[in-house]
Amino acid sequence: MSSPAHSDLSQNNTKMLSEQCHEMQQWHEEQQQSLLQLQEAAEAHRAECVAQKARRKAEAKAKKEAERQRVAEKKERKRRMVEYLQ
Repeated sequence: MSSPAHSDLSQNNTKMLSEQCHEMQQWHEEQQQSLLQLQEAAEAHRAECVAQKARRKAEAKAKKEAERQRVAEKKERKRRMVEYLQ
């Protein structure tokens, strides 16, 4: 009679192991999804940093050009003034 009890235990163990396996697979999938979300967030952050750097560079270049233009206009006004006074 020990055989049916052994069979019941084996079936219970199999069922329990199957449930645990399913839970672990689900947990693993959730962890993979979380990892993908973290990777996407990191990529978005890197892209934003690159964009900010490009904007700062463009702004600095525009500021430098505006200053160069301002100096050139000032020199031109000065030249015209000297020409006018002569």
